[in-house]
Amino acid sequence: MNSSVMQIVGSIRGSPWTIQRQVHCKSGSPARSISGDGGRTAAARNFASKDSEAYGVHCKLASITKAPQKSGRNLQQNRINNAKKSSEELIGGHSSQAYNVDSMRKTDKRPSWKDLIKSEDKSMDGKQTVSPSSTELLKTGKVAKKSNLPMLEPERSKIFLYHIDGGGQVVATVTKTTPKIYSLSVQLDMGKQEPVLLHWGLFRSSSTDWVLLDPKDAPPGTKYTKGKTEAMRTPMECDSRGIRTLELDFDASKTPFYVAFVLFRPAQNGGEATWIRSAHGENFCIPVGIGKGQPEPLGLTWKKDGLVNFSLYSKNARNVILCLYKDDSTQPCMEIDLERSVHRTGDVWHAEVEVGEFTRYGYRCKGDVSWESGNRYQARHVLLDPYAKLLAPPVPGQESLPSPARALGSLKRQTVQFDWESDAYPRIPLERLVVYKLNVASFTSDESSGLEESVRGTFEGIARKVQHLVDLGVNAVILESVFEHDDCRLNPISFFAPAARYGSGDCLSASTSLKKMVKELHSHGIEVILDVVYSHTAEGGDDTPKNISFRGIDNSTFYILDGFGKVVASEFGTSNAFNCNHPVVQRMIVDSLRHWVEEYHVDGFVFVNGSALVTGPHGQQLSRPVLVEAISFDPVLASTKLIVDTFSPFTRSSKSLPFPHWRRWCELNSLFRNDARRFLRGDIGELSSFATRLCGSGDIFANGRGPSYSMNFVTGPYGFTLADLVSFSESSGSSTEFSWNCGAEGPTEDPLVLETRVKQVRNFIMALLLSEGVPVFNMGDEYGHSKGGQIDLEESSSQFFWSYLGTDFGQQITRLMKSLTDFRSRRKDIFQRSSYAVPGSITWHGSDSQEPHWEIHKSSFLGARFIADKQEGVGGLEVADLFIAFNPHGDAVLATFPECSTGMTWYRIADTSLPHPDDFVLEGVPINTQISTSLGGTYEVQPYSSVLFEARQRSIMPKGRSTLKFPAAAPSKQL
Repeated sequence: MNSSVMQIVGSIRGSPWTIQRQVHCKSGSPARSISGDGGRTAAARNFASKDSEAYGVHCKLASITKAPQKSGRNLQQNRINNAKKSSEELIGGHSSQAYNVDSMRKTDKRPSWKDLIKSEDKSMDGKQTVSPSSTELLKTGKVAKKSNLPMLEPERSKIFLYHIDGGGQVVATVTKTTPKIYSLSVQLDMGKQEPVLLHWGLFRSSSTDWVLLDPKDAPPGTKYTKGKTEAMRTPMECDSRGIRTLELDFDASKTPFYVAFVLFRPAQNGGEATWIRSAHGENFCIPVGIGKGQPEPLGLTWKKDGLVNFSLYSKNARNVILCLYKDDSTQPCMEIDLERSVHRTGDVWHAEVEVGEFTRYGYRCKGDVSWESGNRYQARHVLLDPYAKLLAPPVPGQESLPSPARALGSLKRQTVQFDWESDAYPRIPLERLVVYKLNVASFTSDESSGLEESVRGTFEGIARKVQHLVDLGVNAVILESVFEHDDCRLNPISFFAPAARYGSGDCLSASTSLKKMVKELHSHGIEVILDVVYSHTAEGGDDTPKNISFRGIDNSTFYILDGFGKVVASEFGTSNAFNCNHPVVQRMIVDSLRHWVEEYHVDGFVFVNGSALVTGPHGQQLSRPVLVEAISFDPVLASTKLIVDTFSPFTRSSKSLPFPHWRRWCELNSLFRNDARRFLRGDIGELSSFATRLCGSGDIFANGRGPSYSMNFVTGPYGFTLADLVSFSESSGSSTEFSWNCGAEGPTEDPLVLETRVKQVRNFIMALLLSEGVPVFNMGDEYGHSKGGQIDLEESSSQFFWSYLGTDFGQQITRLMKSLTDFRSRRKDIFQRSSYAVPGSITWHGSDSQEPHWEIHKSSFLGARFIADKQEGVGGLEVADLFIAFNPHGDAVLATFPECSTGMTWYRIADTSLPHPDDFVLEGVPINTQISTSLGGTYEVQPYSSVLFEARQRSIMPKGRSTLKFPAAAPSKQL
């Protein structure tokens, strides 16, 4: 399709403004569009002022209470006096750039003045002249008498005071006088009698795209100047003292917009005409229906009467344009250029707007596009507010639109505040936690959950399944990242908004659903901890960029760059690295954490790719990172649980680093995972490492913390499941999983292999729950969930199948988890310590009851005796020491037990080689029924098995077996 472009560029010496237009003609149908900044001439910028400069015009913005209407002279004098008393803030000058046209745009058919503006030109004696073309919206006389609209109660007015070149002042007052009328009063005090005209126009998104009107519809005496200086030129009435006044009333439904003007003094007595600007040579620009707003807090803040404060950080943008959308619009319905002189404080852009029917918002940012600067401004894109608390539903096919917006903030709000009732944070001590990690979508998305389809895969679905967590003995859950994200849940788009897919389809429902879930879990004594990802975003790098938010707002602030201004890839496998320790970014992360605590009552956070928290702007490791310190000592976060996870799901590796913990930070213990897997599959030389993990990983946490800061886990969401860990060792990725298939790869019917796999699963659960530290289960391990030996990040591969809980294997493993969790809670003197055991309270044993041969790599059997601080009576039994032993090899070991205290005997509590339900017997089986020795007795520990014994003195032995009711079943062949 052919396209012809005609440019009209005006430039005239002394002109107050010039215009540049582009007329695009396609298929004979003319249309107008506004040129970008690159096409604007110096003359065009004369009116728009200098885009990249801050203005220091001596102008004050004040807010006063509007007095009852008096004569024009008295009213204006009151406004002047009040303005002089105000010293609120200096503003002035003018700067503007924007891109799209809207309802105020100039077209071939000029909009009628009656559609936009109402004028009254008041003389100093109160008399008015009436334009013959007046209509309902173009009334003359006093508005209160002529209009049927009710007068508003006196409200605060915005007063702009400018000093002008050559002496004198301009005072502009904007007041909403009725629900449908904004009044603008312009007063000039020069002390001279010469006639002065207001040379003016209206614009919203760009000063090069203003509304010019037919003179017959203009205010009284207005003339339309054509050519390169086309504008409205309206005379100002002057009193005997040289005070000139002009009042204009505007239709409030057409706001927001700007009134831009300079003052024109015609030639007198053969002299030259002159233009009057501010003392700094800038033009005057008055916002109507656009409040100055406040720089704090960042993001969107609702105020009274539907007003919204918008605040955005962008240090390097020359111009910021607020874009507003309606429900059915794919492109911005209104664009508001934020004036630097009025709407910028420091590096923060802000404005206060009545949003009305608008439901979505975003920003355009424009600035330096040179590669070396590190910025990536593309004015075509509408960008997401980084502080948006709720996101609007996405519009498909954005890239094909003139103004693509991959994500927008939502202007919808909850009409009724959520009722937390008596919700309280459980505040469970670290050492008493039993944690269950789950994925929100996968946990209930399968129809086997028994939930209605609208609830599956949502926060509410978790709340409906809380009893399962209670049955496992869990008192805390870790939710995989719930930030709004792209196709991968680990690529966040927003750090403040919950993912809409976890609600009933939109972000607002997800927000409500999350609150209901937290409230329900808290009522059952279960804490809610969130995985959070601040290491990178979904915007990609310079090779695969996606302008969603941060990249287009201030790329050089939010991302780590190399020496050439290019976004660097991270060490944890992502194409960008978030600049976490930049002061602005650090503050945003802390604000995000506070938001989740204050708004959603969450109890803690796990920081995925945690090494990013200690990375500096040049990729260096910081010894005292400001972000970690700020989080550690933030008063709002003082009671939250802070957990760092240095394992990268992308590279499948962990980074070992001395994390600056300030005695506040726990760590997901990847060494526990690796050492437990190596030892239990029979690797030689792992005896000492595994023993260190059993007693709380003192090599990591003895530096001022304790065993409760170690979050122990065997499996996680980004690798092999527990079932795959004992079923695959030849598949892709198994080399980093330290797995063992127990003799056959994948599914098998071999009974010996299946028996070994069941024992190994039990061994891992024993090691996890009988170690000092906090045990962390992974969703699905309780029934033997399998990914088929694959490693991926897809939610679908982690789908929880509720029907499998009813299988023999599912019932056995669930029972074992619950039984060991209860036992662990009962023996909190051993397993729930906040500090390390004193020397001598743990003794290590080989198969002969002597200390193991640590230096002999082939040694594999490991026994540990935990000596109780004091005897505790439980269920009529006097209990004391515990003995735990692991045999990770294929031969049985006749183990000799250490001698019990006088009058005590060893009772077998658990043996992973025994068939269900004898694998765990809470009341215990006394060992003295077997072969005895002068030490403490012997017990044959079967291949690939582990045992648990408790020293007891018989007092009143409870009859029967455990009161726990689980069906008996043979070992499952599910594996």
